[in-house]
Amino acid sequence: SGLSPRAYSRAHAAGMWQFIAETGRRYGLEVTGYVDRRRDPIAATDAALDYLSDLHERFGSWYLAAASYNTGENRVERVLRQRAGGRKGDDGLFWAIDQHLPRETRDYVPLMLAAGHIAKDPAKYGFEGLEYQAPLSYEEMDVPGGITLRAVAEAAGVEVDAVQDLNPHL
Repeated sequence: SGLSPRAYSRAHAAGMWQFIAETGRRYGLEVTGYVDRRRDPIAATDAALDYLSDLHERFGSWYLAAASYNTGENRVERVLRQRAGGRKGDDGLFWAIDQHLPRETRDYVPLMLAAGHIAKDPAKYGFEGLEYQAPLSYEEMDVPGGITLRAVAEAAGVEVDAVQDLNPHL
């Protein structure tokens, strides 16, 4: 997704955390023709953390949780049954079954591990002189249904593009 809230995959997954509609709804994200909370950076991040926590509880391993997030928990469960006797709870199991998972998933877990290592010590990996961005500044407001984003922008005294950028789920 490149962490883009507007990302959309061939598998119909949307948002920065790439939820399919069914999983998004399971984790409290509204998905309708008017609102798609899979594209809401805050709501979707909360849902993704809940989903990953549930996957970790189910598999007892962050590596298996990440693999499940990427390819689906039922597929990982099936491969563990077929290739590891149904065992769980060991990060090493990912490496034991990775060749039986899709290429994207085989790459996903190592990429997440690498990103974590780099984030903890960027200079160690050649990332020098990074300029960190300040967090976005915004206010949350409840607006009655039927109000256009243009009207919200006018009332807030900002450009409509700014309101659209902060509300990719609408």
